[in-house]
Amino acid sequence: MCSVELPQCETPDIRALCAEFADRTAPVRLGIARTRAGVARRCLLTPVHDAESGEITDWLMLAEGARNIGGYDRCLLDRGRTYLARHRTLHRAIRRSAAEIQRGLVERLLRRSGVDRDPVDHATRIGIRAESTCIVVAMDDSVLSAGFGDIDALIAELGRLVDGQIFGARTARGPALIVDAGVSERVDDSRLIEDVCRALSATLPPDGVQCGVSGVVSAAAISDGYEEALEVVACLDRFTAEHTRILSVRDLGPARILVANGNIAAIRRYVEHVFGPLWTEKSDSDMETLMTTLAQFSRDGHNVRRTAAALSVHENTVRQRLARVRKQTGLDVLNDPFAQLSVHTALAIIALRNRAHPLWDPRARGLLRLDRLRHDVESVDRDPLG
Repeated sequence: MCSVELPQCETPDIRALCAEFADRTAPVRLGIARTRAGVARRCLLTPVHDAESGEITDWLMLAEGARNIGGYDRCLLDRGRTYLARHRTLHRAIRRSAAEIQRGLVERLLRRSGVDRDPVDHATRIGIRAESTCIVVAMDDSVLSAGFGDIDALIAELGRLVDGQIFGARTARGPALIVDAGVSERVDDSRLIEDVCRALSATLPPDGVQCGVSGVVSAAAISDGYEEALEVVACLDRFTAEHTRILSVRDLGPARILVANGNIAAIRRYVEHVFGPLWTEKSDSDMETLMTTLAQFSRDGHNVRRTAAALSVHENTVRQRLARVRKQTGLDVLNDPFAQLSVHTALAIIALRNRAHPLWDPRARGLLRLDRLRHDVESVDRDPLG
């Protein structure tokens, strides 16, 4: 039993008292607090230790009342300390078991394995509402010896950056996440996808992870979204790179089908054909400006006003640059939807080797240097593919 005389104050400073006794060896400690009126009040303190780490997690305190503190009080406090420690251990085991069960349900929902009932009903068992809109993320971290770490820690970090609930599991094909964005209008699909991509970019390690993001799907189509995300990862795997890359189905568009099933050399020729002189001419600032404008124009839904605002230039400047693109390549991206599709597809193929996608990540603008882009695409010839 230990005792200490606390500084006089109107009310006892419990935190200071606990800090004073933290290094004492006695299981139950006696403290004496005095108020400004000079009234002394004794209290018993005992720490509650974590069963695994041995660290102090809580304190139990019993203040002296109408009767003096006695041996029974010390025994009661000691038993309470033991009970709380066991109670905390039990709750930790329950939380771990519940988390493992939830991860198993998430994996079954993603693969639609053993989901005999309606997938919406299965999703609600996990905690996803039937009317929710979801985004599925598939990751390949196989090049890292121990993966990128604890998936629960990743979920907690993402939860601070993304609105909505996040569920995850480590499947046989790599880590996977389901982002439950709640009920939202479909016009917000692009914003939801970009929010998830940016959060992943801020959370994942800079190297070693290839990440595919699905489009926005309903609770009934989560497994379809997972297949979409896996297809994006497969596209990334065809263009080997050590750095972390994050792409969505929306980013790739039809390039997903082209890259997943096409010959790498043919894909390279396709990019060269689309950009023509913009791709083959000697790199200079003028060409880089045109490529940057093309990428921003594609990102902003082929809207001149938004593109001008994003680049901090006049709308006529954007039109003049796109007119020069048409003169050099024949691509009328202002009016021809087929030209717009071709540019988007070619930029998406380029992005498969970039650290960030030039269509949604502003940090990627520096990656639109022509010498860097040509090196990225031409280096696929060194890949052991087709």
